Order: sequence, then C-alpha cells, then structure tokens
Amino acid sequence: MEKKDRKNIIGNIIKWVIILVVLVLVYFWKKEEIHDAINEMRHHPFWVSLLCLAATLLHFVVEGRIIHDMTMYEKRQMTWFEAFKCGLYCAFYKLISLGSLSGIAEVYYIAKHDIEPGRSSGITLVQYAYQKLGITILGIISFIYLYIAGVPTVIKYAKFGVLGSVISFTIVGVLLTLSASTRFAGLLIKIVRFFEKKLLVKYKDKLEELVEQISTFNEAGLYFWKHKTLCLRVTLLKMLKMTLWYSIAATVVCATNDASPLTCVALMATVNMIGTVMVAPAGAGTLEFVIALIFTPLFGNTSAAVAILYRFYTMVVPFLLGSIVFATTGKMENAPDKSEEITPENNG
Repeated sequence: MEKKDRKNIIGNIIKWVIILVVLVLVYFWKKEEIHDAINEMRHHPFWVSLLCLAATLLHFVVEGRIIHDMTMYEKRQMTWFEAFKCGLYCAFYKLISLGSLSGIAEVYYIAKHDIEPGRSSGITLVQYAYQKLGITILGIISFIYLYIAGVPTVIKYAKFGVLGSVISFTIVGVLLTLSASTRFAGLLIKIVRFFEKKLLVKYKDKLEELVEQISTFNEAGLYFWKHKTLCLRVTLLKMLKMTLWYSIAATVVCATNDASPLTCVALMATVNMIGTVMVAPAGAGTLEFVIALIFTPLFGNTSAAVAILYRFYTMVVPFLLGSIVFATTGKMENAPDKSEEITPENNG
C-alpha cells in the first residue's frame, strides 16, 4: 500500500512539473498576445473583463451539457461536471498542439468514463458535424441580417460572405449526408479505395485511417439520427455556446462605442464564417485579418482590442483552466489510436 501511495505521489509531482513546464513554454510562445491582452484589459472597465470571463465559462458550461446529453444513451452517462471538465481538457490540448490533438483528447476522456473507445470516437465525430452546423447557421443568418441592415463593411465584402456561406453550407451538407446515408458513406469509401490503389499508394495508411473515420462517423450518425430531439437540442446548444464566445466581441465594442450588442454578435458570427474562405496576407492570422476588415471601418482602433481579447478569452483562458483539469486527471496514457482522431474547429 505504501508503495502504491508513493507511486501516486510521484505521479502527481510529475504531472504538476509537466504543467509548470508547459505553462512557461506557452507564456514565451504567446508572450506578446498575453501582454497585449493585459494592456487592453487595463484600458477597459473591470466589468468588461468580468463579462468576457463569464462568457468563456458559460461556453464550457454549455459544452458540458452537450457532451452530457450525447452520452445519455450509453451504458453509463457522463455527469455534467465530468463533461464540463472534458471540454476544458480538450482546450488544453487544443492550444499546445494547435488543434491536432483536441479530438483524440476528447475520445480519450470520454472513453475514460466507461464508454467504449469506438462509441466515444463516434460521439466526437458527430459533435464535430454539429459544431459546423451551428457555426454555419449562425453565420448565414447573421450575414443576411447585416446585409439587409445595410452594414457598410458587410456589403463591401459581400462576395466573401456569399462564398463563405456556400462553402460552409456545402461542408455541412456533406457531413449531414454522410451521417445519415450508408449508401453515401459506401460511395466515399469506394472513392478513397480507388485513389489508394491507383494514385496514392504511398499514403495507404492515411487513407485507411480515413476509411475507418468515414465508417465510424456514419455508424454514429445513424445512431444519433434515431433521436431527432437530441439532434435538435445539440444543434441549438452548439449555436448558444458559439454566441457566448461571439458576445466577447460585443462586450469589448459596446464598452467604448455606441453600438448594438446584437449587431456586434452578428458581425463576429459573419467574421468567423468569412474566415473559413479568406487567405490572410503575410502569414497573419485569418480571424484577426477579417476582424480588421469588418470591424475597423465601423469601430476604429477598437477592432484591435476585439481581436486580442477574443483570442485571449477563447484560447488562453480555456488553456489555463484546462491545465488544472489535466493535472487532476492525468496525462494521455493508453490513448486511442490516431485513426480515431477528429479535430474540432479552432473556432469551437
């Protein structure tokens, strides 16, 4: 027993050392962004920081409810608090891996709570589809609303709004069809097999992973489509959680400008959608570039504060909270194979 206790103590010490090292590395990596965010907070009333922090926390409260609901038909449903921590756990991996490990982190965390890895992988894949659906619905509705309202920058860059709407709608259409049609999934698998045999032999392993993901996604999608009320609820909750993040931009703008919070939320939803189809010059962040295009003519220098604080509260703050979950949960030992990986959008 003493040996086991000693092992646990050593394990906990190692975890906290890892956290400390990662925090230091992230600080130096994101040093400029963190300092910019702190400077912006000093120039805004305290209530702005408070509301932005509340929006971030509520975002993960809603995310926890989504994961909790999506496990309701499993042998063991995750509690809301377990699901809440799952969202933060993924946020930790999302930042340190630039998004590449957030999907597999979710698969691992859900599987850790007595849900089969195959099922947890399916839940993660379906979540990704609903995330895209929620972002697309909000983006298209917001773009139409702003265009009708005659917002100058939206009218000026309307072609990107239309292109973003079409591309986002197409992606969501493919994902939903794939989740609901075995025939369509079979067709995609045949296409992948064709390329595997004829043109891309050297990528055989990657293509096999893709085939497995298609099959897993289709199987999970068909299962969830049987519960249409759940599908509708998850879609609405996805829209709510993204609106909470978009409200960060509204809070920052309205603190120093005479602007409508609804318009600011709609602008951020449109920016998010346009950002999926616009390439930023000189290696600049796409989201920051589109914020500058859409927000600057309307709100001047406030657009810089929007970009800085939005990134801080949607990336850095969740990472810090997620590091606590990581330290109290454990590192990713015996994680599922990468073939089960799917990475949620950077905007989620």
